[in-house]
Amino acid sequence: MVVHLSDELAWIEECYPIDDELGHKHVSVYVLGDEQLVLVDSGSFLHRTAIADQIETLAADATIAALVLSHSDYPHAANVRPFVEQGVELVASSGSPAQQGLPDATKCDIGGEMTIAGRRMSFIDPPLADRSHTTWIFDHGTKTLFTADGFGSRHQPGSCTATSRDLESGIPPAAIESFHRHELPWLRYVDPERLRMALAAILDEYETAWIAPCHGHPIAAEHVRDYLTALINGAEAIATERELSE
Repeated sequence: MVVHLSDELAWIEECYPIDDELGHKHVSVYVLGDEQLVLVDSGSFLHRTAIADQIETLAADATIAALVLSHSDYPHAANVRPFVEQGVELVASSGSPAQQGLPDATKCDIGGEMTIAGRRMSFIDPPLADRSHTTWIFDHGTKTLFTADGFGSRHQPGSCTATSRDLESGIPPAAIESFHRHELPWLRYVDPERLRMALAAILDEYETAWIAPCHGHPIAAEHVRDYLTALINGAEAIATERELSE
């Protein structure tokens, strides 16, 4: 399903069930622009047909100009090939795109900035990632921070297309902790306070209207503080469990 977050930002929501306890996991694609479209990530091969259909609808009166990858593992890059074959510009953060199976990609520099299809985009070294070549992407036009595997959350059936604004009690802290516990297990070795400071520094530098994770509900600016509190509390719980088990 397509959810329009603003005039120039659309969320293509896809997800799949994990189990009754963990609920569903989002695997999302975002679309920027109106006439010249820029995709952020390409989604999972499990949702290839549905994603293609939704992008085709969005692009009915527009051109897909570029596809920007946060990183190149399957939930993010599984549907790259059809876009490359159509002549869509591919931008990737890998140190060596060819070695990652992306020989046609333009390399973006983590810590740098590029103009892509007329859009100013910054590439951030993320404190939360599951691959070393991951970047977070900030689109200056819509003030959207695309956080790949960071800022995620599980969700229950019935809230698949919800943003933080649609959840009466906000994104449940337990869903935030569950996501990071299972997806980023190295958090058990991280100092939660240093993590908080690193995330706060990014949010201070980049004023966001939306945080747009691949694996969670889009988070509106007014809910970022609550989300960050829940994330750090979850990180503290994960780290404490490690200390108790040693």
